[in-house]
Amino acid sequence: MASKAETVFKGNAVSSGIVLGQALKLDSHNRLILKVRVDDVETEAARYLRAIEAAKDQVESLKSRLEEKIGREHSIILDAHLLILEDRSLNAEILDIIRNSRANAEWAVIQATDRLVHAYLSLEDEYFRERHSDIEQVAERILLNLSGDRPIRWEDLPNDLIIVSHDFNPSNFATVDLKKVRGLALESGGRTSHTAIISRGLRLPAVMGIHGLLTSVSTGDVLLLNGDEGQVVVNPTAGRIESMRRPMEAFARTVESGAGQSGLATATKDGTAVSLRANTELPYELSAAKACGAEGIGLFRSEFLFFGHPRGFPEMEEQLATYRVLVKEMSPHPVAIRTLDAGSEKVYDGADPATQANPCMGLRGIRLSLHAKDAFRSQIEAILRASSEGKIEIVLPMISTIEEIWQARELIDQVRSRLMKKKGVKLNPVPLGAMIEVPAAVLALELLAGEVDFLCVGTNDLIQYTLAVDRGNPQVAYLFQPLHPSVLQCLHRVAEVAKKMNKPVRICGEISSNPFIAVLLLGMGFTQLSMNPMSIPQIRKVLREVPLEASKEIARQALTFITARDVHKYLVEAVSKLVGHDLMAYANEITAPSLKV
Repeated sequence: MASKAETVFKGNAVSSGIVLGQALKLDSHNRLILKVRVDDVETEAARYLRAIEAAKDQVESLKSRLEEKIGREHSIILDAHLLILEDRSLNAEILDIIRNSRANAEWAVIQATDRLVHAYLSLEDEYFRERHSDIEQVAERILLNLSGDRPIRWEDLPNDLIIVSHDFNPSNFATVDLKKVRGLALESGGRTSHTAIISRGLRLPAVMGIHGLLTSVSTGDVLLLNGDEGQVVVNPTAGRIESMRRPMEAFARTVESGAGQSGLATATKDGTAVSLRANTELPYELSAAKACGAEGIGLFRSEFLFFGHPRGFPEMEEQLATYRVLVKEMSPHPVAIRTLDAGSEKVYDGADPATQANPCMGLRGIRLSLHAKDAFRSQIEAILRASSEGKIEIVLPMISTIEEIWQARELIDQVRSRLMKKKGVKLNPVPLGAMIEVPAAVLALELLAGEVDFLCVGTNDLIQYTLAVDRGNPQVAYLFQPLHPSVLQCLHRVAEVAKKMNKPVRICGEISSNPFIAVLLLGMGFTQLSMNPMSIPQIRKVLREVPLEASKEIARQALTFITARDVHKYLVEAVSKLVGHDLMAYANEITAPSLKV
């Protein structure tokens, strides 16, 4: 059989690194639908036919129930599903795939129905184009009937997988064997999505926003994924692979030595202490944080506990177990727990983003916690109880009014008061912080800062809300500019107010993981930076070469420019003169695609 032709796809470079591997294509439900060789193809064909018959019975039963409840005129919509299940040509194609490819039925179903779906989507008539959903629903029913017979086990998979899917929610990291995954290639997503942030923390190369990738990739295809340039090559030629051999080997060495300089103190060239902490949300990241010398967890995104939970909301004891591990492992350094900031990626207590016209500005962050008070109390109790093991902090997300802090503090005090009445419960002081990530919080900062013990700047959301840019929308990705003058003015104001009010302030957004911006932030007055763990050694190395006064001058000059492009150009030139090693690989990470040099 002739080999497949090389195809090159472009997307957004969201996590650096260059790797070679074989595609592991996930379906629309992020399930593993793999091609598994079967020896007895007739037995496999019979298994498929049983699944078809079961699906017909299920649809007929569902149709009868619908007819009883809402009338026959509505139940006949399921006739389309029955027609698909009885389609002789479709069934024949699936059986041919099973027999000719000696493949499992699940893989054959996906191959055949994917072809049909894409054929329908290519039609001009909107009515017929929408019929693709009927095919997807039927395929889902067949796969559910098949899945009980042949579970997919990670131990059966190779060690060089590149996951290919439309999307990949943060919760999926908890379900895959990361030792076998080399990278991510996704049709959706952007650099500031949680999935991208986790990928960088795990040193997992990733390219997102790749249009049309799924239709051109099958599980097992060879992929060359370039997370530096935002490129995915399907079935690369031997010549292309050889040309990328050296950068692939260089990346592999970087991963292996990721903890370089972890034992050194973090200070500027003239001795100003800087605290570098880790942003985490996965258990895997805790060991990386320690290995890279993180001086605590600057932000633990607790929504991971909710994303990965089968019931959607973990009990207090389950949360407590996680927080205790974090505190014990990071001792004597502090651990800051951001209370649930589900946003539009996970829901509970009826806060379904599908019912919100604009979930990013809807019921999320502290608003969600104050809406679901029992759930908030449960999380607070777990955090307070964990204080007996070491230093732990509470961070309230998406604060925009002083009343939100008052209400949250009242609930926290209620939980503390109740716990203190119980015998055998030991509680230590737990500082309370506020996330500064919306323009309202920046403008009212003096009022908010007076009500909390410390401040955390969530730059990802602050940029999004300040510039009115959906950070997950590839169509407006060019507008997401960390160096926009208005963003820099916001950061400058936060640093000035924190200094005036003697409040500790920490940058918790991903911008601090870039050495150019880290120097800028230091010059503004931020001496606490929190980032993905694997970025800490590089930032430590850079800051040790920069005098504090030089960074202040860089910040002063950067604040005078009127475009992000000018700031970008100045930063690259100014910081490069101070640092004795090449940083150009980071130059294009600090601004929007349209402004790349």
